Parts: sequence; C-alpha cells; structure tokens
Amino acid sequence: MHPAERRSSFLGLPNCDRASADVCIVPLPFEGTVSYGHGTAAAPEAVVAASSQVELWDDELDFDLDSLQYHTAVPIVPEPSESSESYLDRVARACRPLFEASGLTIGLGGEHSLTPALVRAAVGESDNLSHLTVVQIDAHADLRASYEDKLHSHACAMRRLTDRGASLIAIGVRAMSREEIEYARPDPHIQIYRAQSLVGFDHRLEFSNEEGIVLDQLGRLTGDVYLTIDIDGLDPSLCPGTGTPEPGGLSWWQTLRFLRALLLDNRKRRLIGCDLVEAVPQPGTQINEFTAARLLAKVIAYSNR
Repeated sequence: MHPAERRSSFLGLPNCDRASADVCIVPLPFEGTVSYGHGTAAAPEAVVAASSQVELWDDELDFDLDSLQYHTAVPIVPEPSESSESYLDRVARACRPLFEASGLTIGLGGEHSLTPALVRAAVGESDNLSHLTVVQIDAHADLRASYEDKLHSHACAMRRLTDRGASLIAIGVRAMSREEIEYARPDPHIQIYRAQSLVGFDHRLEFSNEEGIVLDQLGRLTGDVYLTIDIDGLDPSLCPGTGTPEPGGLSWWQTLRFLRALLLDNRKRRLIGCDLVEAVPQPGTQINEFTAARLLAKVIAYSNR
C-alpha cells in the first residue's frame, strides 16, 4: 500500500495522492516566534484528528464533503535548533509543488509567520504582489515592521506582504499598535475593519455598522485572493486556546457570512490558497481544534459548492 493511503486524512476520509486531490491540507507545526502563549505547534495534528468528528453533510449548502478527494501532506517539521528563516524558506520550497497542482491547498499552522512563506509558495518569488489581495480574519493587524528584533515574527506577517505591494482586507481586528495604524492609515490598499465596528459600535462606542460594507467588498473582489484565518479573530468563547487571545471577536455566524461572501457568492475572484493558524489545543477540551476543523470544512464547502 502506498504511504499516502495509510496516513489518515482530513475529515477522516481516505488520503489520496496530491495529483488527484481537490483539497490539500499541509500540517505546519511551527511556533518559532511566539511571544505570549505557547502550544500552537500541536494544533495541526489535533485539528486533523478533530476533523474526523465533523459531519460530512453540510446542511447549509446541501453539500457532501466526501464528494471531494483529500490529500493530507506529511507535516513539515522544524529541525532541532533550526532558525525561523531557514524553516520558512523550507516551507516555501516544499509547498510550491503542492500549490502548483490543481485544487485548493490549505496551510494548517502553527503560528501566523507561516503566511508569507505560503504566499511565496503560491505565487513565486516575485517582489511585486500588486496583483494579490490578502483577506485576513484576525484579532491583530500583524503589520509591525519587526517585533522583538525579528522580521519574520507572527506580528509582522501581513507587513511582509503589504511591503511587497499586496492589498489587504483585515477583518475583526481589535488590537493594534500606533506604529501599525500610522503605517496603514495613509495606504488605500490596506483596509482594516475593527471588530467593534462590525457589531455595531465604532472606537468611540457610537453606533456603526460596517458589516454590510465588508460583505459588499468581499463579493466584488476580482483577481488573485489569498485567505488567512487566525483563529483569534473569532470570539475567545469559540477558541479560548490561542497564543494571543483578545476579547470581543467575531461570532461564528458572522464569520461564516464573511467567508460565504468571498468564497461562495463571489466567483470572479481566484482563490490561490488559504491558511488557518494560531489554534492551541488545551487539556480536557477539544473546542479549539474542533472549531478550527469546522471552519476549514466550511471554507472547503463554500469553495467547492
């Protein structure tokens, strides 16, 4: 039997080879720059295991997830004492053929510093990303120039992409530094939608409702789009285990409205890849990994319906 057939796959379904797969999941157990909570390196294995408990029939869409073929890649594991830069370069090189194959490739982290490496794998080494829109669900902007003297910190992931010309739509942000907002505010290609405005209040606690604006924008996107989901973008009641939790996040149903607008209702955009990062399994509960698995199942269903 081929090794790919013996390995368990996402949703507990048979693991096919990458060339035949509609969906490829790449486990990336990396937490080399975490600055607060630890444990996200354990998430890929836990999320894949939890996904076996996800119902294969999507009742919202009347769609059978097992109508698709899945390939769960061998995890790309950091070497002992390997630098973050070396590991991320290795991820970019190893993932390139996975992204070049047909179907959707999803990076499963691990920490958020993985996203620029996955984008490199999806689009190549060009310094010009002006053709790309990154849609980010996140509690944090991740737009610092560096953090703790690290250019490739999880706190700098989006900056590494916007500095190369990528447009950014960040949804659910509720913790930013002054440096980040002063960098983002003058740039029309960076749009940050704060969580409080999306649920009815702006930063002065005056009534606001930007959700309709975001849904409309996601529905009108064209060209190449990369989707990155930091689990801390959701309210911590859904995912209390995450490296840098922030109160007041997106609800489950609100998150699905944003994903549906981008992935199901909009067929003019070209989704070149996706990742989900920053989940941390906790003793005595599977809520973090199951929420992550369900979220990925919805991304897959919306993208393939």
